[in-house]
Amino acid sequence: MRTTSQPLNNETKPLTFLLVLTVLFLFTSSCSDNIQNAHDAYNKKDYKEAHKLFLSLATDGVAQAQNNLGWMYSKGQGVPQDNKEAVKWWRLAAEQGNADAQHNLGWMYGKGQGVPQDDKEAIKWWRLAAEQGLSQAQNNLGVMYSKGLGVPQDDKEATKWWRLAAEQEFAPAQHNLYQSTRNFTRR
Repeated sequence: MRTTSQPLNNETKPLTFLLVLTVLFLFTSSCSDNIQNAHDAYNKKDYKEAHKLFLSLATDGVAQAQNNLGWMYSKGQGVPQDNKEAVKWWRLAAEQGNADAQHNLGWMYGKGQGVPQDDKEAIKWWRLAAEQGLSQAQNNLGVMYSKGLGVPQDDKEATKWWRLAAEQEFAPAQHNLYQSTRNFTRR
C-alpha cells in the first residue's frame, strides 16, 4: 500500500507549529543549562570538566562554546596549549558572527600565532567585530589605521574607531584618542 503525504490543513498547522516551538524551547533550554554548567566549571578552574562540556556544545555548533574552547586552547587550560587548535575553534565561532571570536581570530593573525602573520586578515576579522560594537576590535582598527598596517595610514579613520571604543569607556582607546589629539594640536 502506498501512502502520500498530505499537505498541512488548517487544523494541523497550529499543532505542528506548537510542536516545533516545544522542540526549540527544549533544545534552547538544555543548551542554555549546559553552557552555564560549562561556565561554572571554568570559573571553578575545573578546566577538564569545562573542556568536556564546551566540546560537546561546540561540536553541536554553539558559537559561544567554540569561542570558549579557542580560549582554553590558547591558554592551555585543561588541554595542551595549541594556537592552531585555538584558531580552528575561533574560526568556527567567528564564521557564525561571534564578535569575541572574530576579535580573537584577528589577534592571532595580527601576531602570527597559529596562523601566518597577516595584517589584512587581522583587519578583516577586527572590522567584523568592531562593526558589532566590540570596543577592543574598534581600538585595534584605530591602531592599524594610525600606523598604516594592512591599510593606508589614515588619522581620521583611526580617530573614528578610537572614538567609538572610547565612548564605551575602553581605556586604551581613550588613551590613544587623547594622544592623537595631542599630536594633531602640535602639528
